[in-house]
Amino acid sequence: MTEKKIVENKVVVPVTPKPTVAPKPTVKPKPTVAPKPATTPEPINTLEPIVAPVDKPEVVPEIKVALMNTSGKEVKKEDYFFEGVILPSFEKTCGRAVDREDLLEVFNKVFKPEDNILFYRQLDKEVYLVIVPIKYSTSIGENNNSIKGDFQKHAISFLNEGSVNLEALRGKLEKIQVFVKYTDR
Repeated sequence: MTEKKIVENKVVVPVTPKPTVAPKPTVKPKPTVAPKPATTPEPINTLEPIVAPVDKPEVVPEIKVALMNTSGKEVKKEDYFFEGVILPSFEKTCGRAVDREDLLEVFNKVFKPEDNILFYRQLDKEVYLVIVPIKYSTSIGENNNSIKGDFQKHAISFLNEGSVNLEALRGKLEKIQVFVKYTDR
């Protein structure tokens, strides 16, 4: 209890001071900035490209490549290469048409000669390529986002074996048949 004192006929009660409360800070509104109007920067035309002047554009001569089917007849490049363009390095990378009779005999048992599927061999390796015409292709065409010069090819390697085994060749050729669509026969 609180003590009360009586002083000259007055009651004195001890007073405890009230805690002082700090005044609430006044919140100033944030200043608003008007948005700047959208402007497009002016292009800087002070820089000019550093290009040597050329009198005539350099034209790369088209390399003549004779595509041969398994019968030894020349075929049109437009039937195999997207937009009819053959890369200049075709013969260096793909080689030449196979001319070994035993290999051609096996190839023609798997693929009909009238389908004009090409059979090529690289010049320096035991690697063979099967090149499929665009009309039978499953991966070349406008629907497949092909670029100029694309062609459907399948590589068959006999690097580990050292030479071609005819039974193994036939087995590998039969696996390629799945990627040839014969809808336009």
